Amino acid sequence: MKKMLKWIGAAASVMTAILAGGASVASAADADIALRSAMEGMNGTLGWAADTQMIIVDVAGSKASLKVGSTDATIKGQAVKLDKAPYVMNGATQISPATLKQIQDALKGSDKLLFTFSSVGDCRIEDGYTGASAQDLKWMVNTKVLTRMTDEMEAKKSNMLLFNGDMILGYSKNSDVNYLNRQYAYWRGVVGTAFEHGMYVFPVPGNHEVQDKYKDENGKTVKKATESNENTWRDNMGDIIVDSQRFSQILGDNIAGFDPNNYPQIGGVDKISTNQKQLDYSFDYRGSHFAIINTDPTGNDSHAPTEWLAKDLAAAKARGMKHNFVFGHKMAYTYIYDPSITEPGGLDADKTAADAFWKVIEDNKATYLSGHEHITDISRPNNGSAYQIIVGSGGSPFEAVKPTGKDTDRYYAYVTAKVYESGKVHFDAYGFDANFGPTQNFMSWDLEQGF
Repeated sequence: MKKMLKWIGAAASVMTAILAGGASVASAADADIALRSAMEGMNGTLGWAADTQMIIVDVAGSKASLKVGSTDATIKGQAVKLDKAPYVMNGATQISPATLKQIQDALKGSDKLLFTFSSVGDCRIEDGYTGASAQDLKWMVNTKVLTRMTDEMEAKKSNMLLFNGDMILGYSKNSDVNYLNRQYAYWRGVVGTAFEHGMYVFPVPGNHEVQDKYKDENGKTVKKATESNENTWRDNMGDIIVDSQRFSQILGDNIAGFDPNNYPQIGGVDKISTNQKQLDYSFDYRGSHFAIINTDPTGNDSHAPTEWLAKDLAAAKARGMKHNFVFGHKMAYTYIYDPSITEPGGLDADKTAADAFWKVIEDNKATYLSGHEHITDISRPNNGSAYQIIVGSGGSPFEAVKPTGKDTDRYYAYVTAKVYESGKVHFDAYGFDANFGPTQNFMSWDLEQGF
């Protein structure tokens, strides 16, 4: 597949400036417009062609190519002249109003943006977290990161946020309901305004929500999911899994394909031992299917409900869904950002089971989004076509304690996807560093094109 965008490496300063959003504050450019903001207003996307050093504008499949400092451009395959060369100011590529109108007039397509969704996980912190406020050390949530991210998602007009678990510290010693309830209440309060601002939040259970953590009689640390913690999850999250009426009020359209009784049943290949209602669930929206899975069911920690998921995705296909998006807390395959890492931390703790799960993802042309590792990594495991998108970078302590040589390994980051009527899906990864510098669009790709 053709590579359209690459990780920002040696050309970071140039590409960041070209692809960044924002508006100029210089008086000399008061009438000019930030290219990214303008294109997002047209439901378009930006890309970068490294071989030609061109900015690629894509609006509904129709494209234009521009170059900073040049009035020569190409729009829909035709060479054109711009009235003014694009330029970079204050970290954003600027174009003139005349250039914007030229692009708008030429790139009118029939493709329609159906909806936008965002995804991230892992905003919980822990005792002694460096730089945390007294508030956050009380409630164990990185409020500053979580609030900034939800604000940015709302600004990008995301209709939904799929939050991939570990929203609270949890990990009580004995499934302490009061301890868990107070942490859930705080997290719900932080994200509660998102609903009122037009973004429905779907929660995904993580190990910190469903597991206890304690030392056994031999001093060994034990992490095990419990039925009590699963019940506490339902008590705190059940009202939004799924409130069809509220969803319709927020998004202006009905959710479909949701069956409250569609979840893994006790027994079977998935080795389910407790009620999984509202821990695993699925729904359809505007031709796409969304499946949420619990990757730490009681009695079978670090395993996905693979049999249930296969049936669920097959049913979605029978209903004519164009895309399958699956969300779970633990990644299928661990991102090895440091060669010294030898212990798998995701579903690959049981490699055979992880491979069986991934086969279901591949066979159904699904995209899997997860958290757990406090880092961002986008890959196609086993040299296949399906994407694993790890975005466990929502405010928890960085997985990479020290710099790795890849700046984005220590970014707080999230992804946003735009789904179009034609079937096109465009992803953008956004992030900012530990010093809360400017948000960068550090990676973009289309599902059918790759990266």
